[in-house]
Amino acid sequence: MPENPAPGSSVPGNSAPGIANDQWDEIFDVIVVGSGGGALTAALLAARGGASTVVVEKSEFIGGTTAVSGGDMWIPNNRFVADRDSREDAIAYITRLSDGRAADPSLIEVYVDTAPEAHEYLLETTGYDSEPHIQLNDYYSVIGDRIGGVRHFPRTCAVKPYPAGAELGLELARKINSGPWVPPQEVSFPEQRRGEVGPEELATRQREVWRAKGGGLIAPLLKGLVDRGVEVRTSTPAVRLVDDGAGAVVGAVVGGPGGTRRIGARRGVVLACGGFEWNAEMVKTFIGYEVKPITPWTNTGDGHQMAMEVGAKLGSMTTFFGYGAVYELWEKGRDGNPLPQMMMGLGPGSIIVNQHGNRFMHGGYTYNDFPHPFGFFDQRNPGYTNKPPAWNIFGAAHLARGIMGSKPGISMSLTGPDDQEAPDWIQVAGSISELAEKTGIDADTLEATIERYNQYAEKGDDPDWGDPGQTYVLTGPDTVNRKPISGPPYGAIQQWPGTLGTNGGLRIDKDARVLGYREPIIDGLYAAGNTSASVLGAVYPGGGSCIGPSVTMGYRAGKHLASKAARDI
Repeated sequence: MPENPAPGSSVPGNSAPGIANDQWDEIFDVIVVGSGGGALTAALLAARGGASTVVVEKSEFIGGTTAVSGGDMWIPNNRFVADRDSREDAIAYITRLSDGRAADPSLIEVYVDTAPEAHEYLLETTGYDSEPHIQLNDYYSVIGDRIGGVRHFPRTCAVKPYPAGAELGLELARKINSGPWVPPQEVSFPEQRRGEVGPEELATRQREVWRAKGGGLIAPLLKGLVDRGVEVRTSTPAVRLVDDGAGAVVGAVVGGPGGTRRIGARRGVVLACGGFEWNAEMVKTFIGYEVKPITPWTNTGDGHQMAMEVGAKLGSMTTFFGYGAVYELWEKGRDGNPLPQMMMGLGPGSIIVNQHGNRFMHGGYTYNDFPHPFGFFDQRNPGYTNKPPAWNIFGAAHLARGIMGSKPGISMSLTGPDDQEAPDWIQVAGSISELAEKTGIDADTLEATIERYNQYAEKGDDPDWGDPGQTYVLTGPDTVNRKPISGPPYGAIQQWPGTLGTNGGLRIDKDARVLGYREPIIDGLYAAGNTSASVLGAVYPGGGSCIGPSVTMGYRAGKHLASKAARDI
């Protein structure tokens, strides 16, 4: 099998412009669409197995959603906890949480069995390194042993920092995507919790382009591909799959600065190019209500649409990885629009109410659970009574500390940097009735809701939405500590359901091969990450429940492609 070409070059037999049968511009064994954790893992396994491989990425940046995330992976029976963990308990835990909604329950076992193997592969053969997370037990441990199989220690593996600039060169290292949601990107979560990195060390890492968290996973995978001569082509969106007329996928059409190109794939195409959360039409069709993405804008369901065109089966399309979103008043994102921050309420001294002025959620034990009550259908008042946005109601204490001081790293002022007035998604008033008028909420209902909440909050109770079985908080909103809402003044800021990515997508088998409606398996087509239907049944048992499955199924896809015979196209 010929070696992969260096970026921008070609090797005879690997690149074949002008082939008479289908006029391919190039031919490789494997095309990987996307550059997140699952995509790059698939590409690395395929390339190391002897398959000529190319990666095409829609964005100008590398790393997909993985790169802007925390980079954690939830891996039962990983090397750090194997002596305390159990395969059977992990399967029971996931199965209970998925509650019969998994697109393919057999893949839960595949994941539990393969994830430690994939993790070991990265640790032993790439520059990736990890350690047990700190203070991040299984998410549902906050309610004791109510969910069978839960562990009261971290099954989550946290990324250690990686010297991306030194290993990749500064120019390529800076092409790895970064986001505003888990700063600083150069410091790992365990380092932050141990307080190990001071301002001087942080400045050095920023200058030298170190990456931790999601970038600390992407960078060593990228280094592995660079060392194999695999090209990662940015600003190169895949726009259509090419089949052979008999049901097999044999290539893809891609765009880019040089125009449209047809690339042949002798072994297969891997779709690992994110979810569809930035595609408003698909969100409305499958989820049914608006959710605010806290992800790169490129996740518009391209892989889903291309695969549907060739007959792919879908699964779990109504689900998504959840969070809460509250918009910054003044800070803008790269697109120039207000920046959503990962916020689930404002903590003690505040409540969340729907547009009718009623409380409607406990808040969830995890961030993944938080947004789902927004989709509740009220049979007594037919309609979606909790449709977004909701309102965070708070009092003078929040205003005194800057409203959003409940989350470190975010401060908000009611006056803009150029003395602008605050946008209409925040309101401040001298009374509850005035606040109700400004937000369009029924005044009598809001006053009654706050009065009832305060009555019990004074005693630390919440009989309406509290859970006496929950004694502490990990990653959900603070539903344990309660304080009354005191004022005047009083304030309200809109609360939206947010998403870290949709998790419905293409149905796959144990080797990440895409299942079809016309054919049981679409030959030559693979999927991983949020382009595929969640292998965990669309649940989030612990930190890294998105990236762990993405990397694991990318690993299985790459292994299968490496062992597959090349077809004559």
